[in-house]
Amino acid sequence: MAGDVLFEKLRIWADENDIDDLQYDSKFGSERGIPRDKQKFLSLKTVNLSRSHLTQVPKELFYLNLSTLRLSDNQITQLPQAIGNLHNLQELNMSNNALADVPKELFDLVNLKRLILSVNQLIYLPRELENLENLELLDLEYNQLRGLPEELFGLKKLKKLSVWKNLLGEISPGIGALTALEELNLRDNHIEKLPRHISTLSNLIKFDMRNNKLAELPKDIAGLKNLKELDLSNDLGFENINQLKHLPSEIGGLTNLDKLNLCNNKIVDLPEEFGNLAKLTKLNLSNNSLDELPESFGKLESLMDLDLGVNNLKSLPKEITNLKLLRLDLSQNPELVLNNEQIEWIKTIQIVHWNNEENL
Repeated sequence: MAGDVLFEKLRIWADENDIDDLQYDSKFGSERGIPRDKQKFLSLKTVNLSRSHLTQVPKELFYLNLSTLRLSDNQITQLPQAIGNLHNLQELNMSNNALADVPKELFDLVNLKRLILSVNQLIYLPRELENLENLELLDLEYNQLRGLPEELFGLKKLKKLSVWKNLLGEISPGIGALTALEELNLRDNHIEKLPRHISTLSNLIKFDMRNNKLAELPKDIAGLKNLKELDLSNDLGFENINQLKHLPSEIGGLTNLDKLNLCNNKIVDLPEEFGNLAKLTKLNLSNNSLDELPESFGKLESLMDLDLGVNNLKSLPKEITNLKLLRLDLSQNPELVLNNEQIEWIKTIQIVHWNNEENL
């Protein structure tokens, strides 16, 4: 479609739909709107029409030579097939709309690196997803997906995958093929088990499994050698909750772990190998069923923030005084008693929460 015709049609559409002239939007940190200047229009590489009260998008928009298209925070129910014309598109943001499905032509955009479809009404993804061979980020948060197509696991360049707040009941072993993955967010689903193949995600840095239905961790979790953040916790009041009672000794193999959240589970003990998590700086074990900690706990010398509140602790290992904490929570451990050395140690910590000061 000739540039003059495109310009005129989109200018008229923009005027009729109260689309602003191109201007800087501080909230999005980028320019937003459709320029009324022809030269600016013909050189457009990025179109941002977020928060424009749109219910549909004119097909002419998809004949521009765009690398970025942002249509978030509208009420768009359908994308036209013409989206397949954006051959050079690298980023598409359709978050917070009303999409129930997406056209297959979307998956002809082989140069796409970032695809954001969060907060829509998607119930499935087409098999053509596998065509997005350059995709690095796929955001599917807050949809109604009950499963992921096997073709997704062929996206060899994918670095970030988020399926937070969907209806997933299981994760396919195929996930092990996503070896470039650095961030995986499966929070707020119904997942009862992690496949052994999770072990091949050796580049994974952040893994969020909060509010699922896990009863155990596979020993293969030790394969996540570069993992820095792991969240296996629960939010109180959620219907879906992890119910971990034990951790495999292999968790000690996560030697690069920096943050670990296990709060609101049913953990009764920790393996001796837990002390191998030498780089751990933040650990939340609150609201579990711990009555003791392993001696190796004293080896966590990088730890700065430790939450042991709401457990059944009666004593702490003497080695715990090796820790140079900035924050410690021991609240609601009614039978906990500290020895003299631990009493002096606890006085060196900047922030302490404990409602049993009479036991000091």
